[in-house]
Amino acid sequence: MIALLSLLGFGLLCLLYGFWIEPRWVKVRKLEINISNAHPARDQSILFFSDLHVGAKTTPRKLQKQMRQIAKLKADAILFGGDLVEEKTPLWDESFKAMVIEALSSLSAPHGKWAIFGNHDVEAPRYRLWTEDVLQKSGFVMLENEAISLLGIPVWGFGNTHHTEAYFDEKRFNESAQATDDFKLYLVHESDWFPTHRPAEGPGLVLCGHSHYGQVTLFGLPLIRPKGAKKYWRGHYSLAPNLGMLVSAGLGTVHIHARFFARPDVIRLSFKR
Repeated sequence: MIALLSLLGFGLLCLLYGFWIEPRWVKVRKLEINISNAHPARDQSILFFSDLHVGAKTTPRKLQKQMRQIAKLKADAILFGGDLVEEKTPLWDESFKAMVIEALSSLSAPHGKWAIFGNHDVEAPRYRLWTEDVLQKSGFVMLENEAISLLGIPVWGFGNTHHTEAYFDEKRFNESAQATDDFKLYLVHESDWFPTHRPAEGPGLVLCGHSHYGQVTLFGLPLIRPKGAKKYWRGHYSLAPNLGMLVSAGLGTVHIHARFFARPDVIRLSFKR
């Protein structure tokens, strides 16, 4: 009886932790990147977050808290790695849409806010239209197989690899982003795609989301890894001597609105001489 009660008590604690504590316990992952003294990005920062998955379980209080956690890091630029929605996002609810726009609009950065599409965002036309409208009204600029120069850093945002075409145009990248050999950033939602296709080379860093680190794991061991994040699903990977990839656990949840040993996170890149 004691063993049974202990087991039930432990199970209850795990449920409470997984549904109520860990999804709200956001980790800030900080990475310092060496850059030349003369580079315009020196002593500046970029904030990357992904997989927000606003839906029926998203409350104004929860979303505003997440935005405050991002805002207090005071980044010079903000990047969103895709998956704003999930299957149960109430697209027809105008008050819900206004709430999401208000929350995302509260984020500000002197060098702007940018976003790419996740697989949920483009799996049907209605999701794409809603996602694009909300992000644009919130002050984000969408990147889909496009390049920008951000803090003097060339950035390429890939299209979604599941439901659209993702490609890299080196000539357009060099022209649009004024690419140099110093350092480059690549944004792609699904983490397995870039190492498999190797569309571009370093020096630089690839930023991804999608995996949720397994979301509900066996004390860190993922029970399910989504298609597109089977091999590269957690943390930092070295793809070449001068090219790395960083996978974010994201902020939201999907299907099961719990996290267990897969804490949500945001990533802050600081550029130091």
